[in-house]
Amino acid sequence: MRPGLTRFATSYLTLGCLLEHRGPLIRMFTSDECKDTRFARTRDGSLVEEVVLDKEFWKSIVTYLKGAFPIMQVLRMVDSDDKPAMGFIYKAMDQVKEKIQKEFNGDKKR
Repeated sequence: MRPGLTRFATSYLTLGCLLEHRGPLIRMFTSDECKDTRFARTRDGSLVEEVVLDKEFWKSIVTYLKGAFPIMQVLRMVDSDDKPAMGFIYKAMDQVKEKIQKEFNGDKKR
């Protein structure tokens, strides 16, 4: 992806990448090879391992991305070289609102 098209969404793209590699990350931090490293015995290593193995961390990522990805699609449309008409943007935003509401089953607290 070009940096210009993703500058507003770098953090969410990073979260998406982490989620995509969740299985390998967990396997890495639970492997004997990783536990034998110098980094694993440091305070930082323990903190990183704790985060990677935390189920709530992964649930939070899924929640963030459910709300962020639909918005990112509209932002890409607005940020593209071909500027869409305002009517298309308003329609896209209405669709995003409906999609997010559907994802969270109308739970406005989320």
